[in-house]
Amino acid sequence: MSFSHKPLRKISNNDFLHDVKKYIKNTHEFYTDKLPEMNIMAQRLHDEYTLQEFYRVFTKLWHSGSGERSLAIHTLQLYHKEFDIATWHFILGRLDNVKSLDEARYMGEIMSSIYLKDTSIKRGILELSEQKNQWIRRVAFFCLYDLLKRKQVKETHIFLRIVEKNMYDSDETMQNALGKMLQMIGKMKKEALKRFILKHKKMPEGLFRAASSSMPYLRKMRKIKKLNNPLPRR
Repeated sequence: MSFSHKPLRKISNNDFLHDVKKYIKNTHEFYTDKLPEMNIMAQRLHDEYTLQEFYRVFTKLWHSGSGERSLAIHTLQLYHKEFDIATWHFILGRLDNVKSLDEARYMGEIMSSIYLKDTSIKRGILELSEQKNQWIRRVAFFCLYDLLKRKQVKETHIFLRIVEKNMYDSDETMQNALGKMLQMIGKMKKEALKRFILKHKKMPEGLFRAASSSMPYLRKMRKIKKLNNPLPRR
């Protein structure tokens, strides 16, 4: 793999982006956690720039190709111990450009790391979960999903609300994540989940099966209801 190892801070922005593009061009499947080359590049950026300096680099990468955007997100994650409210505002200014589920997931996880440093952003996260922009809602979902896994937010109504907002998202990965979120909620407050399922009996089949995994009697009720209400003949 041909890649220049010139000190990043001593070369021009154009040379820097050229190096990054050469790097990505020589990488087959760039954005996977198992790819050591991407980890090396991200670590190099982290070592060369302070968090405040990296915001500028992130912006340049963010407005380049998909590989550069992935590198920008992965590198920013390495600064998680230094995140503060300034990082929150920096991220907010870039959410309109999220273009893939991977970007939404990792941006959401960055937000959850910021929350661990400053819980005052909770209202902002909830506001994002109500946005019309599907990608922004997905970022908020993955942020809350990560916080639920870390047991950092315990108000189940918050999670049920975001499931309700994204229930009919057609993406299979989202459906799987929503199902896991409902299963985790069920372990915390089974009755709250039961009420939610009964309220949304027509939720997508896969999501319903995940949500009702510990309540087989609800599955039987749904099956009986379907038998009593057959689809009309065409």
